[in-house]
Amino acid sequence: MTLYTTSAGILARKSSIQACLDQQVRPLSRHNHHDLSEQSDALVGWGMKPNAMKLKALSKELCCRFIHLEDGFIGYTGHPNAQGKAVSMIADKVGIYYDARQPSTLEQLINTPCDGETRIRAEKLAEQIVQCGITKYNCYPEYNAHHQLPDHLINALKGENMVLIVDQVSGDQSIAGALATPDDFLRMLESAHQRYPNAKLVVRTHPDTRLGRKSGILAKITSHALPDYLINKIIIESSPCHPHALIRAAKALFTVSSQMGFEALLLNKPVHCFGMPFYAGWGLTIDDKHCHRRQQVALPQLIAAALIQYPLYFDPVTFRPSTPEAAIALITQQAQDEPLCDTLHLLGFSFWKRAFIHEFCKQLAKNIKFINKVPAKLNENEKILVWGNRYPELTDAIRIEDGFIRSSGLGSNLARPSSLIIDPMNMYFNAQVNNTLRQQLNHAQIDEQAYQRGKTLISQLVDNDINKYNLIAKDQTSLAALKLPSKDNQGCLLVVGQVDGDASIVTGSEYITSNEALLWAVRKDNPHAFIIYKPHPDVVAGNREGEISSSCLQVCVDKYVTDISLTQLYPYIDALHTMTSLSGFEALLRNVTVVTWGQPFYAGWGLTEDKYPPKDRLRPLSLPILVYISVVLYPTYIDWDTRLRISPEQLITKMAKNKVDLKNQQSYWQRWQLKLSYLLETLRNT
Repeated sequence: MTLYTTSAGILARKSSIQACLDQQVRPLSRHNHHDLSEQSDALVGWGMKPNAMKLKALSKELCCRFIHLEDGFIGYTGHPNAQGKAVSMIADKVGIYYDARQPSTLEQLINTPCDGETRIRAEKLAEQIVQCGITKYNCYPEYNAHHQLPDHLINALKGENMVLIVDQVSGDQSIAGALATPDDFLRMLESAHQRYPNAKLVVRTHPDTRLGRKSGILAKITSHALPDYLINKIIIESSPCHPHALIRAAKALFTVSSQMGFEALLLNKPVHCFGMPFYAGWGLTIDDKHCHRRQQVALPQLIAAALIQYPLYFDPVTFRPSTPEAAIALITQQAQDEPLCDTLHLLGFSFWKRAFIHEFCKQLAKNIKFINKVPAKLNENEKILVWGNRYPELTDAIRIEDGFIRSSGLGSNLARPSSLIIDPMNMYFNAQVNNTLRQQLNHAQIDEQAYQRGKTLISQLVDNDINKYNLIAKDQTSLAALKLPSKDNQGCLLVVGQVDGDASIVTGSEYITSNEALLWAVRKDNPHAFIIYKPHPDVVAGNREGEISSSCLQVCVDKYVTDISLTQLYPYIDALHTMTSLSGFEALLRNVTVVTWGQPFYAGWGLTEDKYPPKDRLRPLSLPILVYISVVLYPTYIDWDTRLRISPEQLITKMAKNKVDLKNQQSYWQRWQLKLSYLLETLRNT
C-alpha cells in the first residue's frame, strides 16, 4: 500500500511514518491521482487540519481510503519545537481520537474488553509512566515527577489547597472535537470554585504558549473577562514545572479535553471534564457532557487501548517499530540527573574533542568551561574533568575515555565517538587503583532480566561483527593466501598489538609494556607455536607508534597480518594473547581462549588465562554479567543523528549498517574540512 498526501509536514516526517506503518509515503498531485488503487492505497492527513479535511473529501471522490495521522499519547523525547524526537504515531482509519462527534478506532478499542495478559501489561505500563514521570512532550528540566512544586507556587499558595485547571491552545481542534466551546473554560473555572471554595485555582498554561507560538484560552479570560470573585482565587502557573508534580499536589483536576486529564487518572486524582476527551464518558471521570456510544469500563482497559493497542511506536534512532515500554526507556535515558557540581572545568581538550565532549558532559554540571591549565584553586562546588590518564597528579579529577563500542571509524581519523565512559573514581584500564567499573563488577547485584540482556547483547555483537571501531577491510587477503596451519599439536596463536605507550599499557600491564616485549614473551612461552601478529589499526594507519623490530619479527612472528579481520582468524587459532587490548574482551564473546599478560578490566573473573592475575577481583563472573555491567551500566551512548542518549542495542543496530573500510583513508583536505566543522561546533558550545 502507498500513502499519498499533500501535507508538507507529513512529507517532512516521511521516514518515521514509513517506519511506523511499513508503507511508502508519496506526495499527491493531480498527475498521479490515477496511480491510486482503490483496494490498497490511501490518502493521509494530519488530524483534522483544513488540509486533512480536504484530502478526506477527495478520498471519497477517488473512492479510496483516508487515514488520520496524529501524535501518540507518549509523544516525544522533548518538545518538537525544541528538537524533541517523536516516538509514536496514530493512524486511524475510522476517525480521530479527539473528535467525539464521530466514532474512532480508539473508541472502538476501549469498548472491546482486553484479555488478562494485556490488562496486566497495561497496569505495569501505568506504573512505569507514574514512576518515570512520562507525559506527552517530556520537555521539562527534570523528568522526576516527584519533584516538589516550584518555590514561587508554594509561596503563592500560602499553605492553601489547590485545584489544577488546565488551559489549552486557542483554536485547537480537540476543543470543538470534545463537544466544547471557549465558553466552557469559564464555566469550568466557576465550577471548580463552587466545588472547592477554599482552594486556590492554579491555571496551568500549555507548553506551546510558553514557547511564544500560540495563545491560551484561559490566559485571555483571566486577563479580560474574569468575574471579581475569582480574581483572588486564581494563580497562573506558566513555569516549566513537570505536570505530574502539579497533579500530585492538586485536590482535583479540571479540564476541557487536555491529555493531562488522562495522566491525572493514572495518578488516581478526581478528573472533571467539561468536554468529551477520549478518556471521558467511561465512568472514570466526572463529566459535564455525554456520549451515547461510550459505556462504563475499568481503567486498565482504557490504558490498554490508549497506550498499547491504538498508537504505533517507533525508534527515532534505528527507525524500527518499537513498543511503549521501549519508548519510555528511551525518554528516561534523556533524564537530567542531579549535577555533580556547579562548574565543571574540562582540562586540556583539543578543539575536535571539545566539539563532541560537551554533549556527553553537559548534564554533569550547571556550567561547563574549557580550560588549558590546571586552576590554582577550585571552589567548593567545582570539579575538573580530564581525558583518560592525563594529569595523573589530579587524584580527584573526573576521567573520561572511549567506550568499548566506540564509533564507525578510528578516533585518530577524527571519527567522533558514539560512546564514552565517564568515571568519577578513575579509568577502567588503570589496574593500580579502584574505579567504578571494577566496583560494579565486584559488587553489583544482577537480576535474571539483566543476565538475559547480557546474553542477548553477546549475540547481537557477534552476529553483527561489532568491534570498537566497527572496521572492515575490503579486498581482504584471502585466508588461503595466508597459508595458515590447521590446528595441530604445535598450536596457532594470535598476538594482538596495541599502541605503544598507551595509558592502558602504562597503568594496566606492569611487566609486559610493549608490543615487542609481548611477542618475545609469547614466543618464549610457546617456542613451537605458529604465531600470527596483528598490529593495532592506528599503527597500520600511520597515526600511532607501535612498530616491531626486524629481529623480533624474524624470531617471534610466523605471519604478520593487517588486512584481515580478527573474526576471520578466530577459527584458525587456539588462543589470543594480549596485554590489555579490548580485542581480548571481543574474543571472549566469540568463545576464543584469551591469555592476558596485563590486567585488563575483563581479566581475573575466571574467564581468561592470566599470566599476572589481578588480586582485586573478588568473585567469579559469567560472561553475560561481565557484558551487561561493562556494556550497559558503565558507558554513556549518544546517537549523533538525533543527539539522543541511547542504549548499546540501538548503537549496535546503527553500526551494523555503517561499517568503515580501514583502507579508505581521508585526504588532507577532508581532514581539514572535518577539523573546521568541529571548530565551528566548539565555538557554538562555548
